[in-house]
Amino acid sequence: MSTAFGIKSNCIQDPDNVYRDHRKKIFEANPIWIAIILFVPQIMNLLFIPFTDRGIIRFYTKLFRETVEYRQTHKIIKHDFMNLLIQLMEKGFVESDGDKKTTDESSTVSKLTMLEAAAQSYVFFAAGFETSSTTATFALYELAQHHDVQDKVRKEIDEILTKHGELTYDAINEMTYLHKVINETLRKYPPLPILNRICTKDVYLPIVNVHLPKGTAITIPILGIHRDPSIYPDPDKFNPERFNADVVAERDPYAFLPFGEGPRVCIGKKKIN
Repeated sequence: MSTAFGIKSNCIQDPDNVYRDHRKKIFEANPIWIAIILFVPQIMNLLFIPFTDRGIIRFYTKLFRETVEYRQTHKIIKHDFMNLLIQLMEKGFVESDGDKKTTDESSTVSKLTMLEAAAQSYVFFAAGFETSSTTATFALYELAQHHDVQDKVRKEIDEILTKHGELTYDAINEMTYLHKVINETLRKYPPLPILNRICTKDVYLPIVNVHLPKGTAITIPILGIHRDPSIYPDPDKFNPERFNADVVAERDPYAFLPFGEGPRVCIGKKKIN
């Protein structure tokens, strides 16, 4: 909640928290809706049925609007995702730390509306919630199975916390072995097992002698790539050393795709890295 909406929700301490209740509703599985989305999605457009429950839309839109209005009224500026959205709403571009805008003010880029900005914040929250929690769960599972790795991570964390005195952004960046553990978790248990793309132009793949016409739907098997023994020897073994700098340098950069790649790469890639 603090990342996407810039607020403290205290969901862990308070099990009856309203934010926690609505978060659960986002991920509640409805077999009927799933069947409609998979087999007859046209019905949703025909009957103007939103993909997300209207109650959830109203709640998070109201939450976003109130947060924006509070910051604008009290002239609160924070270095967070919410502030970037407010800039896009007010100016149509994002200013860098040096007050140098990243988009020309005279460009044709339109300012975001309140609803558009709220949608960005909601997607950032929803898309990052389950993916982050499942990755953390699998990482803890592997650490419980491999005490040598667990001891090494704990030693690194203790040493760096002693050095910095507190948990800061710089301190976390120095935890290189922890980063390797997370990357190995993402390799073995990618949040999304496949990527779906569509060819924007005709492509010829000479290695396999295949021609892909424009508009062809492509499925990229991330899990298959991450478990390929020709790329990752003994792929079922949890081994953070696979992400040592020298080993990574010898591997094709597209052999590790937990966030996807290209212009549609997951926005969470930079946040995790």
